[in-house]
Amino acid sequence: MKTVSILGCGWLGKALADELLNRCYAVNGSVRSEEKSDALKAVGIMPYVIQIDNSEIVGDFKSFVSDADILITAFPPGVRRNPNANYTARIKQVLASLSSNCKLLHLSSVGVFGAMQGEVNETTNPEPDRNVGKQLFEAEEAVMALGANATIVRLGGLVGDARHPAKQLAGKTGIAAPLAPTNLVHQKDVVAFLTAVIEGGFWGHTLHCVSPLHQQRGAFYTQECKANGLALPQFSSDKSNRTKKVLDSKSAELFGFKYELARCRFKDC
Repeated sequence: MKTVSILGCGWLGKALADELLNRCYAVNGSVRSEEKSDALKAVGIMPYVIQIDNSEIVGDFKSFVSDADILITAFPPGVRRNPNANYTARIKQVLASLSSNCKLLHLSSVGVFGAMQGEVNETTNPEPDRNVGKQLFEAEEAVMALGANATIVRLGGLVGDARHPAKQLAGKTGIAAPLAPTNLVHQKDVVAFLTAVIEGGFWGHTLHCVSPLHQQRGAFYTQECKANGLALPQFSSDKSNRTKKVLDSKSAELFGFKYELARCRFKDC
């Protein structure tokens, strides 16, 4: 039985852990407080309380990864909540503590690309235009040093399990970039994508996990709010240069992946 350790067993990490348990993997999961560990234990995940700070790892990280065949870094950068957070430094600490026998599946974000980069795929050089994007890309560069022992998956904007941008945009006014394309992906598709990478042993890659359907933000979110009885959002008529459209050009050929919830509708969340 293979063991997978998920560093950051939250909204997405827990969903992935559930799928891996169903496939007879042993799963270790980290949370940041004792209060959250009971929920993991109740479903068969071995819980660890671990905090990754800028300069240290608090908790028994050595035991967390000691029997792991695969480590998944699934914790967010945390820059929005804490402007002093240094995501790159935190990832580098994890890498320095990792055994050479352990594969790494690093979850990154399409936020590594700048808002005005236009159509991009896995071979496009990221030009981040925000601090969080720069940290994400620097962390990726550190992970790339592991070569064939690591795979990076850049995730689109996540929806599913009661999460959808329409809920946050409902009733708001002056929303920018109505013509910009969406770059979303459903949680269930992400879990299926990551499971395929793990099961197939697709290491040494940089991949994009993002829906192939890119809809205009204004029309899409207005439609989703209307269909679900939410207050309609009001978009600005000002011209925007936001053109980023992130393509997944590898997964179909590499492991025959198909997005089952590509429309990313509110009703499917």
